[in-house]
Amino acid sequence: AGTVRLWDVTLGDGGSSALLLGPLAVDPSLKSAGIGSALMRHAIAEAARLGHAAILLVGDEPYYGRFGFSAARTGALAMPGPYERHRLLALELVEGALDGAEGTLKASGRKLKAQAPILAREA
Repeated sequence: AGTVRLWDVTLGDGGSSALLLGPLAVDPSLKSAGIGSALMRHAIAEAARLGHAAILLVGDEPYYGRFGFSAARTGALAMPGPYERHRLLALELVEGALDGAEGTLKASGRKLKAQAPILAREA
């Protein structure tokens, strides 16, 4: 019915870590059923539960503002590639998490534990 994704990012060169939300999508036949709002609330709660300090996204402030997102803390941050600056929004899950944040967001990913190679055995 819908999907939301959170990506690990770094705020500028050597900056703190945060999450980038997107895409948020709902089956068009189910729009206005509250699925997008439920996905947003769940994503924010899960990010907070896991100890993340901030979430950023590119979107419409009238929609995402009701979840606490605004452009107030993103003035010194940028997205790679073209985007509309006023649509870069952020939500601090920890007060002050974006203090001094500047630069271009960079994908950081999560490091996976190294695993021993799996060798196929001949039968």
